[in-house]
Amino acid sequence: MIIEQSTHLSVTAVMLQRKSQHIWGTDNWSLLGLLPDVSEQIIHQAESDGTVHYLTDFVLQLYPLHCDSYYHNLMSGKPQVYVISQEGSDLKPVPILMTVDYDEAAAYMETGEQVVNADLPENLCQWLERFVLTHYQPEEPKKRRRQQWHNGEQKNDSKTRK
Repeated sequence: MIIEQSTHLSVTAVMLQRKSQHIWGTDNWSLLGLLPDVSEQIIHQAESDGTVHYLTDFVLQLYPLHCDSYYHNLMSGKPQVYVISQEGSDLKPVPILMTVDYDEAAAYMETGEQVVNADLPENLCQWLERFVLTHYQPEEPKKRRRQQWHNGEQKNDSKTRK
């Protein structure tokens, strides 16, 4: 499947809800992947472990300003997609965002939101790679200069004392 170059893409996520083993615990949620890359075998296996939920019409949006994070996601060896959720009134997660930006996902984790991840499918890796190659411009490495902790007069004074 070839995906045209665009900044957004509609996808369907497959999530698994497992009952907690603890009487007071909340259900455990995991992201199985994105359709059509989640096989029927994986879905049938997951159905025996818990309840499978399909999150349809999620939009995966790319922004040129986040290319650095996309680049690092691609170079990680195992690119990931992240679904960020808030806790609903019934203690079930309410998905609010899907992203391939690790920094964005980490920021949501730091604020206490639930973040689940799965491997990014190969066709979406290629889509993301084309976007990064088109928009990413790494910063020029800058040579750091040593800070002067004293002014030039004191330097000269210390040389004349010796």
